[in-house]
Amino acid sequence: MTKTLIEQIEDAVTKDDLETLAKTLSVPIDKRQGVETIRAELLEAAEKLAEQGVTEEEELSPGESSIEPVATEKPKYQGRMLKHLKNGRVFPWTAALAKNRYMQEV
Repeated sequence: MTKTLIEQIEDAVTKDDLETLAKTLSVPIDKRQGVETIRAELLEAAEKLAEQGVTEEEELSPGESSIEPVATEKPKYQGRMLKHLKNGRVFPWTAALAKNRYMQEV
């Protein structure tokens, strides 16, 4: 008898074991986190799938995502900007930065 997804997650010992399960669940993980934190995220995703009736790995269709993708990009700042004249970096406008002679408003 094959183990359910939740049992596989609970039995996993290393981050690598959890990473392979995360790939089958299409859940992004951060390996800088602890094993228990990763396990909790995967258990949450597996419980959502169990509510939908998916309990085993074979029931997942290829490319099926268990959760909605999380937006990783921050929206660009649309306000006033200052440019550093020496290195070209652009910063959001602040009064303190605007006082510097090497900053120019763009």
